[in-house]
Amino acid sequence: MACSSTEEKYGYEDCRFEKDVDENFHCSICYNVLKEPRMCRNNEHVFCLACITQHLKVNSQTCPECNEHLSVDTLRRPRLVNNYLSKLKINCDYASRGCTEFTYVEDLENHVASCGFTPVVCSNENCDMKINKQDKVHHETVACVYRKANCHECEQVQEDVGRLKGRFVKLENNHDEIKRDQEEVKKEVKEVRKEVKDVKENLSKVNKDVNEVKVMMSQMLETLNMFEHLNKLPSPTVEMLNAPKEDILIAGGGERFGKTAKSTEIYSWEKGGWFEVSATNNEHIGASSFIYNDQQLFVVGGSEHKVIETMNINELPLKWMKFSAELPYGCDDHQTVVHQQSVIHIGGFNYHSRRRSNVISELQLTADCTMKELWQMAEPREGHGAELLGHDKVLILGGEKSTNCKDALESVLEFDSTKNECKKMPPLPQPLSRMGTVRWRDKVVVLGGRNERNEILSDVFMYDCKTGKTTPLPSLLEKRYQCCAVITGNTIVVMGGKNEKEEILNSVECFTMGDHSTWEYLPAMNKARHRAVAEVLPSTRKYV
Repeated sequence: MACSSTEEKYGYEDCRFEKDVDENFHCSICYNVLKEPRMCRNNEHVFCLACITQHLKVNSQTCPECNEHLSVDTLRRPRLVNNYLSKLKINCDYASRGCTEFTYVEDLENHVASCGFTPVVCSNENCDMKINKQDKVHHETVACVYRKANCHECEQVQEDVGRLKGRFVKLENNHDEIKRDQEEVKKEVKEVRKEVKDVKENLSKVNKDVNEVKVMMSQMLETLNMFEHLNKLPSPTVEMLNAPKEDILIAGGGERFGKTAKSTEIYSWEKGGWFEVSATNNEHIGASSFIYNDQQLFVVGGSEHKVIETMNINELPLKWMKFSAELPYGCDDHQTVVHQQSVIHIGGFNYHSRRRSNVISELQLTADCTMKELWQMAEPREGHGAELLGHDKVLILGGEKSTNCKDALESVLEFDSTKNECKKMPPLPQPLSRMGTVRWRDKVVVLGGRNERNEILSDVFMYDCKTGKTTPLPSLLEKRYQCCAVITGNTIVVMGGKNEKEEILNSVECFTMGDHSTWEYLPAMNKARHRAVAEVLPSTRKYV
């Protein structure tokens, strides 16, 4: 029953409980196990107190299930539900910090208040490290770099650490002095290393302290680099921040337990949740999608078949229709982008030839739906990223040339659709495949993915399409690959995928470029899915 247990604002996550909780004791707003349950007067629909309170603040004063008139004052306490929930066993809020205790829900608050894994801050001067409450005394008296020491060598190390920390603070506040101070810092670091070596020869106990100093220096340098990169990002204007975000559509993909998703969901920023709409007619795992002429949304291939489906996004209710023609061959894990009136199809797995494709083609949406070859890449690739730059260029990033993760690619190509030719760009920082990509201004943001060591990543970085330089951004909240990513305005939204345990995710997180924010969770999708397609819908109308 291990779970990343943090204190929820609304209901309790299912994975926190010792045994499965009956679905009748879940909140129909947050879909979690009820926390402080309340019900409407007549029909006894039950919700978390925080969920229904928030709902009544932003919506009309009605029950979200039966639409009867409802207010916070008229909510009732369901005694039998409370009695049932209070006797369920739940893990500690600090399970992620090491607590293995399961306690009754009614006793959870008392347990958390006295839990030895509660994070506390070291009281030693200049140290603000967070440790477990039960480890506080040992850390402050034995492990802390800033604890009081009696020997001359330890005092010298503390003095050197203080001097270095002052130098890093100065560098952090004044980036213009970094180049001038680099040589001086290197000399000081060299001197500190010599002093540390001398201390090691005399006191074996100081060896542990020195290692902690090195870790602290590395963390401080990493933080400094992150501040430098974030400070260079242009801030969005007030108009951009206040502009309404466009709704997001996600469709198809694979679900849990080997099922294939035909469902389609739309995320409404206005309503703050996901809503199911018309399902696709066919399965689409590893398909591609695009919006054509601001009117038709196309889903192409996936699940080994040739089927193309389309949806008129200007007609409500939304409905998927089978396109009049099919692809010349079944394909998946390819990419498609729209350039003016042309649809460019890139790579993927060709089920007719039973091999990965290195072909860039023009997909002609005619009665016979032909594929006109434009260029052959040096290597075949699937699970890659592709983003349209300006009006005539496509950036193709990473991917893999076989099912072996060791064959992941670090190469980046720029395809010129006016000349029908490719040129090599500077490579990615490491081989990557199955990642999410979005275009932001003249850069492509790369999110998560899998490297050649089969490690699932939470890394995020920007690739400059002009220079090929990369800039790190704050990491995702979760490691994920085979996920979907879109950008609306300056906000990047990442959905679903798989984690390092090969669990299929329904979680969603977002990040706003240029305002020095961090990644935040959005409400989870109704269905967990990976290898799905996602598009941003025009803001000219409401879809749910």
